Amino acid sequence: MTTPTIDDTPFTAEERNAMRAYLQRCEVRISTQHRIATAFIGGAGLLVLIPIFLRDIVDGILAFLVDQITNVYPALPAPWGDLTSAVFFACLSYVFILSLAIPLVGVYWLLEDMVHFYFTLYMPGFSSKLLNPTLALGGINFSPDESQRVKHAVKMLQYADDDMAFMMPFSEKRREQYFETLIADTEGMILPPNRDLEALKAAGVIRGDAAVMKRAQHFNAAMGIARSVDRSLSEEVAISEMHLARNTLYLRRLLLRYVKTLLMFLWTTVISFLMLPLLYDKQDSPNFMVLAFGFLIWASCVSWLIHRPVHWIYRHRVEDPEPRHLDAQLTKLEMRVQPFMRVGLVLAVIGAALGVLQRVVG
Repeated sequence: MTTPTIDDTPFTAEERNAMRAYLQRCEVRISTQHRIATAFIGGAGLLVLIPIFLRDIVDGILAFLVDQITNVYPALPAPWGDLTSAVFFACLSYVFILSLAIPLVGVYWLLEDMVHFYFTLYMPGFSSKLLNPTLALGGINFSPDESQRVKHAVKMLQYADDDMAFMMPFSEKRREQYFETLIADTEGMILPPNRDLEALKAAGVIRGDAAVMKRAQHFNAAMGIARSVDRSLSEEVAISEMHLARNTLYLRRLLLRYVKTLLMFLWTTVISFLMLPLLYDKQDSPNFMVLAFGFLIWASCVSWLIHRPVHWIYRHRVEDPEPRHLDAQLTKLEMRVQPFMRVGLVLAVIGAALGVLQRVVG
């Protein structure tokens, strides 16, 4: 791989001021992106729906299915009554499990998206072979090209014996074990490349005795865990541009998946709440028809509903949506569950037909 040629002509004062102003704008935008992600950690509607979903819906419908597992076609001759009942309950059970699985899978992938948004294995300035997870929002150091004198003064304060303990909230024994193990396991790649001990010693930042050198190396490892590395002003601008783009890539997927998952919870909750009172009606209620047709309605609309958020985006281009432009990251949820939903719809139709049969001959 060829190294790009960079013009090393010093930046003018106006250019440096422009970079500083840009970095300030980036801090505001990155902060906004993280506030959006924080809303998903709160869960909003999902935190309200999940307990209701698991307590009332799962318990209510599951209890009904378990209680009713028997030959519900006693009028049919043996063994057709038992076989028809087995098929009927198998169809209902599949759709029931699917109605639970799709929202819960959505939550699982939503949590996965959050981890991907906040954590990363890679950070510019460190070796790509370093696979120590860290927050994507890494540390930011004072740029050496702003002022070498200020940077030297900062390092003198950082590597003072008392100040280094602020970065390493461990007992002496645990600190040595933790950092020494981490440095050895990563073959030193966790250490920021511009925090070499010999260079720090030559610059008069640290003393040369073994105890100070060891503590300074632990301090460097802590800076490496946070991916705090000395970068020039232009390097900080480059990282900020990349960070903003990275956040956008993850947030757009996370937001769409959240909306789809919330829609699935709402749809399943509404259908289930409509069915539950009729299932436990003590009068001569067509319980099995209610359950079968309820699942049929759910299965008939779920594919349409899970694609609604994308349809809303293309609302002014419904006639010509150009589906090739819609990348797979935004449709992963529906694409993964589509085969199961098709099977669920077929079984829901069969279940509805058997529900009618049960009402007629049962």
